[in-house]
Amino acid sequence: MLHSVRLSQCMIVKNEEKNIRKALEWGKGTVFEQIVVDTGSDDRTVEIAKEMGAKVFHFPWIDDFSAAKNFAISKAKGSWIVFLDADEYYSAESTTKLIPILEQIENGIYEAKRPHAVRSSLLNLDDKGQVFSTGIQDRIFCNMPTLRYQNRIHESLYISDGSEMLVVDASRELIIYHTGYTKQIYQETGKLERNVRMLRSEVAEHSDDYNAWSYLGDSLFAMESYDEAEEAYLHVIANGDRVLSEGRKEAVFCNYFKLKYLNDSGIEEELCDIYEKAKAIGCTSPDLECWFGYWYYKKEDKKKAVLYFERALQLLDQYHGTSFLDISGALIEIYQILFYIYREFGQVSEMIRYGVLALRMDLYLMPILKDIICLLKTEKGEILTGESTFNFLLKLYNPTSLKNKLFLLKAAELADFSALERRIYGLFSVEEKSILDNSQ
Repeated sequence: MLHSVRLSQCMIVKNEEKNIRKALEWGKGTVFEQIVVDTGSDDRTVEIAKEMGAKVFHFPWIDDFSAAKNFAISKAKGSWIVFLDADEYYSAESTTKLIPILEQIENGIYEAKRPHAVRSSLLNLDDKGQVFSTGIQDRIFCNMPTLRYQNRIHESLYISDGSEMLVVDASRELIIYHTGYTKQIYQETGKLERNVRMLRSEVAEHSDDYNAWSYLGDSLFAMESYDEAEEAYLHVIANGDRVLSEGRKEAVFCNYFKLKYLNDSGIEEELCDIYEKAKAIGCTSPDLECWFGYWYYKKEDKKKAVLYFERALQLLDQYHGTSFLDISGALIEIYQILFYIYREFGQVSEMIRYGVLALRMDLYLMPILKDIICLLKTEKGEILTGESTFNFLLKLYNPTSLKNKLFLLKAAELADFSALERRIYGLFSVEEKSILDNSQ
């Protein structure tokens, strides 16, 4: 397929035979060329990449991600570069939008000044393929001599002549999926141990590099070395708030509160002091409130848990930062927590509100649906007709789906709501009713 924009796909790899095929397949028919730089594989990575038509180059690993990535860039002939890791890929829908977006940029539609990079959403997937956090990344950029990566680890793009990098935000149109944070992959690849080794070397050489200290905390945290991770975070919090990058400022405080929740530790007064420090330096990430809410919930202080969860949800609606967000993958759980807390508090409208939000994310949460039906059937006259509850359910569920009808019928039965059962039974076709009756 010919395009007016030539897009080069680049990646650096080592022992990625499980991922390399998928990493290259998404770009077929879209990118102009595929460049794979191998840094020392001893599996079938290189063989598979060549079979798939990629241009394969070799670069000796020197504990420097930027050096390897910049070598890959030097081999690219396209006017634009898309740089993903082997455990990342664009969604099928996003792939169709890549070239049109770049063509719009080339035609000057987006900005008066030509942007240097295009921003995408990045969704981190867990072992079950579910999204557990989201963020934004600049992975598509102009192929120009002054635009390169910097930092040996946790590398970032910069323009060497000091000019500002202009970015087009296409994060609503372009979505990258990342599978590399699963526990199984960490165990198989040893990436965490490698990162900790490199970051320890970095902070030993540059003790005032608080971005590196913060990344060291993250890697130690992922290794479940909680005490060492906390030491690294507190070192940054005490010293580095003025020199940290914006995204790192938020990540340090949010991850610190996440650690205190998971480690079931911390004194409220001390955590409140750190929370206030985070707000004082402009931390707007909803994850800060999210993890403080979880901390209070674990301590069974439900009033404060509600307070911080509500704040987190409000901040999520307003958030325009670049940090990864854990709350994105925790929304359905937070909605359920709030549902049950408000049920305990006797706040019916809030209970139903969060129950509905949870059901919109997963229609088949039987305990929540049953509790809502039990509540609705207490309305005056409802136990006899089931009309209002039935109409409420039709706003959530497609009544033509057999799965939905069977699920609703079971929920009404569990709620001991015979009038509603009759109304739901009326949704079944004659054939469906015959099968249903014979199965009982």
